[in-house]
This record gives sequence, C-alpha cells and structure tokens, in this order.
Amino acid sequence: MPSDPRHTYYHQLMLAEIADQEIISTVYRKLAQRYHPDIDKSHEAARRMAEINEAYAILRNPDKRRKYDQWLASRRDRRRHDRVSIDPGSIAFGEAGTPQGPPHGSVVDFGRYQGWTLGQIKRHDPEYLEWLMRSSAGHRFRTEINQLLAVRR
Repeated sequence: MPSDPRHTYYHQLMLAEIADQEIISTVYRKLAQRYHPDIDKSHEAARRMAEINEAYAILRNPDKRRKYDQWLASRRDRRRHDRVSIDPGSIAFGEAGTPQGPPHGSVVDFGRYQGWTLGQIKRHDPEYLEWLMRSSAGHRFRTEINQLLAVRR
C-alpha cells in the first residue's frame, strides 16, 4: 500500500474511485503507451511505469480492489476522527461554488460541479451536461442526462 494516503493507486492512474473496470483498463493502456520503456527511455518513465503497473495490478483484480478500497476508507475514517472539529453537514463543492436553485436529480461527486445535482447544472450550464454525457466520467449519468436534455429541446 502507498505510504502517502494522498498518493493512491487511483491517483497514480488519474482515475476517480468510482471508475469501472473498462475505464481502468483503457486508462492503463493509454498510460502504458506513454511511459513504456521502449517508447520513453528516461528513468522517470521507468519509475512511472512501475507505479502504473503496481496500481493496475491492484485495481484490475476485484478482490484486491475491494480490500484496497476498504483500506482507503479506514485511512479516511481515521484521519476524519483526528481532526479537532468535524462538521458532518459540510459538503465539498467544486470550483463552481455553492449549487444554485433547487436540487433535482443525481448529485455529481467530482469536478467543477461537485455537490451540484444534474438539474442544477442543466439550469446553470447545459453545455457542461452535453460534455459530461460524452465523457467517460459521465457514463453512469447518461440516461438521466439524456432525459434532462430532451426536455430542453
């Protein structure tokens, strides 16, 4: 396990913790093409490729990934209790800030609109929903985004 809890296997592969196996494999292949020692001869690339391989070995195996996710959760729980004060009602919002308007739909838990619902994003930035629908990050929201965008047209 990585010693620095901020440098996770997900971080090494530049993935969200909710990424499905298809995304994990695709990202791994892209990173391997970039950092493979046959392509990039630098020592940094060799080190990076070793990190990528280690992370992929854990995340591609469902049992190892489940155990790793449990370990991450225990680290977070421990750190959360180490803080002087905890506000259980606090929610981290992305760079778009506090959501505008009444909530409607699924909550986005990543990126610029973290903490916003899809309905709030639709009212504020419908182009972002169109982008999200095309991106792999929005895969789990596609049906709901389709419905929201259909109402717009």
